[in-house]
This record gives sequence, structure tokens and C-alpha cells, in this order.
Amino acid sequence: MKISELLTKIEKNTFDNIYLILGKEEYIQEKVIKTFVKCIPEEERAMNIGQYDMEVNLLTDALNDALSAPFFGEKKLIIIKRPLFLTADNKKTKLEQNTDELLKYIKNPEPRTILLLVAPYEKLDERKKITKQLLKSVTLVESGYSSEQDTLKEVSKIVSKNGYTIEAKAYELLKIRTEGKLSLIMNELPKLFLLAYKTKIINEEMINRMVARTLEQNIFDLGELVLNDKVELAIEMYADLIEQHEEPLKINAILIGQVRLLLQVQILQQHGYAQGNIASALKVHPYRIKLALQNNRKYSKKILSEKYAGLVRLEEQMKSSQKDAEQLFQLFMLGFFSEKR
Repeated sequence: MKISELLTKIEKNTFDNIYLILGKEEYIQEKVIKTFVKCIPEEERAMNIGQYDMEVNLLTDALNDALSAPFFGEKKLIIIKRPLFLTADNKKTKLEQNTDELLKYIKNPEPRTILLLVAPYEKLDERKKITKQLLKSVTLVESGYSSEQDTLKEVSKIVSKNGYTIEAKAYELLKIRTEGKLSLIMNELPKLFLLAYKTKIINEEMINRMVARTLEQNIFDLGELVLNDKVELAIEMYADLIEQHEEPLKINAILIGQVRLLLQVQILQQHGYAQGNIASALKVHPYRIKLALQNNRKYSKKILSEKYAGLVRLEEQMKSSQKDAEQLFQLFMLGFFSEKR
């Protein structure tokens, strides 16, 4: 189910017993949670809304709450956040969650309780019994990344509601600095509102002052230099990143990811995939796919494959060699870890 469909059903006071909200767009997830909360009368919320974080709370406690009847009300809302037990990553918490209890609850849910599982992840571990059963039995709502058009619409609404306007060039720069992610844009807006409180106009200079470039964006520029064989500039920029105490393996991992994405996008495009379909297939933000499609015009598949292979070999050298990371990167830029060798 799409978010828009869910919101329409909630407005009509039509509910299912159990929902699973999946996706990394936090702003959209919070919007959904607030919409559900509004369905419980304000005077009943203290007793009939329960929120449980699975990184610090027990699933058993959440389900016991879900099974209990509403307190002087028609329904209650139980929100289970960060259900790590549905993913392959269980290292972040030492809590042992009894998922068998959730399996039992799915088979016989309390009819007056709305159980909302909020999973801020790109994907779940579908090998697990609990995940399989959930996906089969509950209402799945995907809160994936918003399209450019939907993001612009939401941002324009919030900016206008607060009595501001944002210049076109400023918005373009804001998209670049936040990689077009709605949640990140929304996090930056309060700071920009404060900066523009006199003029009520957000301009490009304000974005430059308030919205910092991320490590990924700096490495994106490095990747451009690598792919275009700008040896001296790439080596200089790599040295700057090391001076800023960035980890060589982390830099290399991001570079590998960027080149891999370009390759994947190029291959899918050759197979007739459109921009939106590529984003869905790769589970990558549409804005990143748009940039990849623009950049793919510059590079052949051969160049991308060679650079990808070279970066993988560079990583192997970083992990196995005692040589300095900067020296190894210099050798990579000079072609010592190319596919030809």
C-alpha cells in the first residue's frame, strides 16, 4: 500500500489490525505516526497510546499492552519502533526479543488495538520466519523515498505555511546538499527560517552558510576526478580528506559504491529501465539515480568496470599491505591496480 492510500483510509476512519511501515524516509514515517495518533481522542491518548523502541524495550511488554483493552475508549494505538529482529542486523542491541509471541499475536490480534510496526530500513531479512509471516499477514506500507515532484510539493507547502519563500537556485543547492532526501531537507528548514526571519526569503547564500556538504558529496567530487583520470587533483583531494581524519577504507568504500551505482544504472538503462524503475529496483533515492543517469553519459561501461576493479584491488591492498594509504591511492591513480595488470 502507498502512503497516500493509507492516509486516505485513516481519514475515512478505516483501519486494519496490524501495519508494517517500511522505508528510510523518517519524515514520512513521523507524518504517518502523527496521523494515527490524531485518531485517538486527545483526552484518551495518555492511556491508550503506547510507544516501544525495540532497541531498548521488550517486545513482550509491547504485545501485553496491545492485548489489553482500551481504557475508557473505543481503540488504542501501540507503536513498535526499530524492530531490529526483522533485519539481518541484530548487533545494535543486546536485547533478546521473543518473536514467537508476535507470531501468536498476528494469528489472533486484539480487534480494538491498532498495532503499528515502524521499520526505518531499506529491506528486511525475508529468510526469517517472523518476517515472512508479517509480510504475508499484515498491511505493508512502503515509506520509500519521495519523488522529486512530491518532495518539492511537501517542501513548498511547509515553507509557505511558515510565511517564507525559497528561491529556485537556493532550492536546487539545498537538494544537492541533502541529496534530495525529504527528511534531511525538513531538518534544515528550521535553521534556514531563523536565518531568513527578516526578509522571509531563503536564498542561495543562506544554503551555503547553513547546510554543510556531506562526506559522500566530497567523495562524489573525488570520484569525478578518479573517473576522469585527473591524477594530481585526485591525489591532492584524497590527501585533504585524510588530513580531515577521514578513514581511508571508508573513503574507498564510498568510492566503490558510487562507481558500482553508475555501472548498475548503466546496465539497467541498457535493458530499458526508466529512472523510476531503476530507483525501485536498486532501492536508491530517485535523486541519486537522476545524477547517475546524467553522469553515465560521460563514461563508457569499460571505463567504469576498470575503475571499479581497480578500487576493489586498492581495498585489498589497504587491508593486506603495510603501505601508507595515500601512497596506495597514488599507485591506484597511476594505474598500478588496474584491470590490465
